[in-house]
Amino acid sequence: MMMYLLIVGLSGGVAVLLFRTGRATRLVHRALRRELQTIHYELKQAEHHPGRQFQLLDPVYRKVVFQVHPKVKMKRTELEQMVSDELNRLIKNKRSAILSSVTVIGRSALGLMMLSISLVGGYAAYHEAQMLNWPGSTQVASSSATILDETFELPTQVASPEELGQALAYHMSQFDETFSIRYIGKSRDFEHTMEEAWDWLEANHIYVFRLSRGGETEYRDYGGYVDLDVGLAYDMNIEEAKQIEARVDQVVAEMPVGLSDYEKVKYINDYVVLNTAYNLDSQASPYTPYSILFNGEGVCEGYALTTLLLLEAAGVEAKYISGEVQTGLHAWNLVKLDDAWYHLDTTWNDPVPNRVGEVGYDYFLVSDETLQKDHTWEIGEYPATAIADY
Repeated sequence: MMMYLLIVGLSGGVAVLLFRTGRATRLVHRALRRELQTIHYELKQAEHHPGRQFQLLDPVYRKVVFQVHPKVKMKRTELEQMVSDELNRLIKNKRSAILSSVTVIGRSALGLMMLSISLVGGYAAYHEAQMLNWPGSTQVASSSATILDETFELPTQVASPEELGQALAYHMSQFDETFSIRYIGKSRDFEHTMEEAWDWLEANHIYVFRLSRGGETEYRDYGGYVDLDVGLAYDMNIEEAKQIEARVDQVVAEMPVGLSDYEKVKYINDYVVLNTAYNLDSQASPYTPYSILFNGEGVCEGYALTTLLLLEAAGVEAKYISGEVQTGLHAWNLVKLDDAWYHLDTTWNDPVPNRVGEVGYDYFLVSDETLQKDHTWEIGEYPATAIADY
């Protein structure tokens, strides 16, 4: 889940930040970051040369639109605007940026991109602000919440991206639709801080991270601290989350006694496949374990999250993977057995159209080499698997 970010106003120490979440945005974000890293030195050298900056940034824009367009289901004009917005944000807020203000306007039908560049100060001045200690009543009462036997602590003070991620995780685990967080420190790059917080949340609490489908934030900058107001929408509610927790416990309790870890993984693979039919137009949100566990239908994200919850409840170490297949974005799991990792794709082990009583094992505990034949993912972001299939 990555954010569309738009600065709506900067006045009197108040900034409004709006975001929406989506898979397309994450693809755009990663592609732009990759391309900008390759021209970092050239951008720095072109600090006072707007024409040269345009020459460097225009190919980045065009390349990312070309790369991402086949992978997402959206109009070309909408994707172009998304790439423009994200490129604008990255240039303004990335620590390696040389521009204090760059506005990128989406291409017209003729494919033109305009850059309106306002240089305020130099590269060194952009980096000279330091973290501020802000005295006063910034402490909040320590709180904790539990979901699926995992405890989420609300930090007593939020002064780092990780602590901001922890605060977000706490509120999201409770399905809070509106909440406020006070962040202590500089806010010149607060959008970058927010990005790091979401990245931390995704890496450490993927289930909670996947609960939300986007929303809006507003932050007010007071110099030494920022007051952040968040509004989120969810695919589920707290009652459904509790039902999921109970059903996960029930499924694990019904496992035969004395299973090995391998047998537990097979039991869970079979349970998910035999009780689920792939269906995008499901009664509940197809991306949730609720739809899988209670309606017996859903899509890959629901399959992978449900598999993750069941594996963890059974005491088997597992991870959630976001990647791609020929038809588009996809999700599956990594499972650790005998100190080695293996891929498990319960979605692709489920025959389509659904065939009652039939379970596939082509994507059951396979290696990187095997899965790379028809799956792609950011390999460096996940543990390497065993050399051979299990």
